[in-house]
Amino acid sequence: TGQLAQPPVTFPVLEITLFGPRSVRVGVRPLPRLRSSKGLWLLALLALRLNRDVERDWVAGTLWPDADEADARRSLRQSLHDLRLALGPAADRLACDAPRSLRLEAGEVAAGGLGTGGFVDVSVFDASVSRGDEASLVSAVSVYRGPLLEDCAEEWALEGRRRREEEYVGALE
Repeated sequence: TGQLAQPPVTFPVLEITLFGPRSVRVGVRPLPRLRSSKGLWLLALLALRLNRDVERDWVAGTLWPDADEADARRSLRQSLHDLRLALGPAADRLACDAPRSLRLEAGEVAAGGLGTGGFVDVSVFDASVSRGDEASLVSAVSVYRGPLLEDCAEEWALEGRRRREEEYVGALE
């Protein structure tokens, strides 16, 4: 009809922001509310170890340190089920190749942090800091919006938060 078709706007399938106010988006929509915050912490733990296998027993012990082993594993299975439902079309990013491990896959991350499967700000930050050149450090500073998992008071989050705050200050300098 005389109008040029606009190319479709593409979004990462899964976008996870762990610096500053936490945000998880599936496509253009925010992640639906989960039954418990443990589901979000599960996603955060896997995002911090993006594309790497993580032992289920370690995750269960980390998220439910006061529970006995069987209860912790049961809670992990329930949180994993809830998280998969909430992720909808991005649920395939939660990989379980081996029965005792989990992995969050983001696909190949291109310049700017966009990948075939998503965006994780911490992954972009870590890669940029490790490159260490001026342009990479500017990129690292741009994705840092505040403390890592600022609303998480769990012990497992504190060391990662401290380390990344130091790296952020170093990048600013």
